[in-house]
Amino acid sequence: MDERRRVPRARVVDLAVTASAGLADAYAFAARAERGAEGADGWPAAALLLVAALSLLGRRGHPVVVFALVWACGVLAAPLGGGALHLTAIPCAALFTVALTRPATVSAAALAACSVLALPPVLFLHLLLYAGVWTAGRWTRVTRRRAERDAVLAERARIARELHDIVAHAVTAMVLQAAGARRVLATDPARVRQALGHVEETGEQAMGELRRMFAALRPDRAAGEGPGAVPDRPQPGLADLDHLVHAVAAAGVRVHTRVEGQPRHLAASVDLAAYRVVQEALTDATRHAGPGSTAEVRLRWGEADLTVEVTDNGRARRPDRGRSADHDLSGLHERLAIVGGRLVTDLRRGDGCRLAAVLPVSTPRPAPAPVTAKDRR
Repeated sequence: MDERRRVPRARVVDLAVTASAGLADAYAFAARAERGAEGADGWPAAALLLVAALSLLGRRGHPVVVFALVWACGVLAAPLGGGALHLTAIPCAALFTVALTRPATVSAAALAACSVLALPPVLFLHLLLYAGVWTAGRWTRVTRRRAERDAVLAERARIARELHDIVAHAVTAMVLQAAGARRVLATDPARVRQALGHVEETGEQAMGELRRMFAALRPDRAAGEGPGAVPDRPQPGLADLDHLVHAVAAAGVRVHTRVEGQPRHLAASVDLAAYRVVQEALTDATRHAGPGSTAEVRLRWGEADLTVEVTDNGRARRPDRGRSADHDLSGLHERLAIVGGRLVTDLRRGDGCRLAAVLPVSTPRPAPAPVTAKDRR
């Protein structure tokens, strides 16, 4: 949709530039002709002006060719117009496009060529005008390049936050499962095998996501190409909560899940944000409350929004780890703000923690049920 909107707007801009530059030079030509310029021949001069103006319609695709044509028309303007036709606005438009889209050497050559079009008695003013137009084009080029670079850096920062979320959850779950396996190593080999299987599965999932993120950081390699290519798999969402709850339950945290209302369709970014809220809250519960605690995940579907609420009782043995760092919550705040949601945290001293997020719901299309209301141990 964005491309379809941009193309007509570009055409409108091209038509406006062509019309305004052509009319400006045509008005100057008519004014000089009325003052009785010697040797002025109206029809050839008007045809030359029309050709120069219409050539500006192709300046986006072929800026150098258009500039060369406009420059040739400007050189021929003096003999054909009898001193009445001086092209100024049209060459400025062509010069700006070359300065905006071409390297410095090419645009500098175009600026030097414009000096031929500067004629007395306003030669110095014309030179200043061309220099100013060239400077504006180069400045716009640099500004756009900087904006593109900033967008790339922002995207890399977003990917870094994704990596933090993935690694934090996976490592926490693996450490807790390994610790639980060590405690029952001599008494319950079956639980040890199960815990080690969860450690392996969680590690493989985290490594797969890490590889996908690193592939996104390498724009020179297309998806599915090269020896290090990573299959394009979707990001997790609410449909994957059952697996997440199962992994947390294997670490010793009893998780209740509850779904209220009719599940609705969510945009991919909103679905991922909802999953990350639950993931961060359950990871925090395993750190803070430890094995034996209880957590509840509640999804409340409304007409226009989804409320994701995760609470834990905080009553089990508390390891020597603090609650989520500010970096974690600020990342969640930013992620939710981007998709139009908001985050609410409530640290209840001695009685656990509550983490809730309100997210926008898109079209009222039914979506697959994310989880079943089961208790996991």
